[in-house]
Amino acid sequence: MIFSSKTKGLILLLIASIVWGSTFVPQKIAMQDWSALQFTSFRFLIGGIILFSFIKFSSEKIKSNFEFLIISLLSGLVLALAALTQQIGIVTTTATNAGFYTSLYVLIVPFIGLFVSKSLHWSIWPSIIVCFTGSVLLSSSGDSISLSNISNGDLWVIFSAIFWAIHLHIVSYAVLKLPIFKFSIIQFIICGFLLFIYGSIFDSQNFLNFTNVSSSGIFYLFYCSLGSVCIGFTLQMFGQRLVEPTPAALIMSTEAIFAAIFAWIILSEVLNFNGLVGASLIFLGVIFVQLAPKVKI
Repeated sequence: MIFSSKTKGLILLLIASIVWGSTFVPQKIAMQDWSALQFTSFRFLIGGIILFSFIKFSSEKIKSNFEFLIISLLSGLVLALAALTQQIGIVTTTATNAGFYTSLYVLIVPFIGLFVSKSLHWSIWPSIIVCFTGSVLLSSSGDSISLSNISNGDLWVIFSAIFWAIHLHIVSYAVLKLPIFKFSIIQFIICGFLLFIYGSIFDSQNFLNFTNVSSSGIFYLFYCSLGSVCIGFTLQMFGQRLVEPTPAALIMSTEAIFAAIFAWIILSEVLNFNGLVGASLIFLGVIFVQLAPKVKI
């Protein structure tokens, strides 16, 4: 069977979304062995090193070394901030919540686009209202519905969505200008190395302490390195090169659904009625903001 390049891209992005969704669970469990800073640093360092070991680095040509270095550094820094703030949040929130709150980056992407002369579509405002309502409901564990129910972990993950949105813009530019494998490898290593330097300098006593790390903790670390880093992010870059931004974002939004499915199967996380409605509203808001601009009235 011969697939078109767009279909191949959609398949790659769907696989990436499934892989990302599956990693929220081990990211949550791994916090019994690692600190958020340790886990995030080593996850990307290991992922970058693994890719470097299996990819013929000299096979792709770089047109401008300066441009490649600047974009890779910027992408690695933003990726470090996104992944770390998300991981800090996962410590005190559920894998399901983390998946849906991370998807809020889709609402932030248009605002980042304002810096490159892109106007906001009217659909962003009702989508924000719907997603805000959904966020409050998702965080409600009982009959009480209030902003105060949003935990610190939820807020950290929502904060990470800002950096994920910025990272998406950087990747969208990079996949059209730079060799994908080299860019992937370098940004992952930069991400992990920056966090490693930070941890070694400002939290050396805890960061370099591995006495509480079990064999299962090491397994979860390598699973996330191979899964979300080596497979997920790399497939995302190839997929984004083949697919237009709107369908690409739609496919990647399903990451939240897969996160909830895996959390239900493995961790027995079950949303109550408020949570189910909230998660649905967030997903609908994220979908609406992507589809509405394409509808001609």
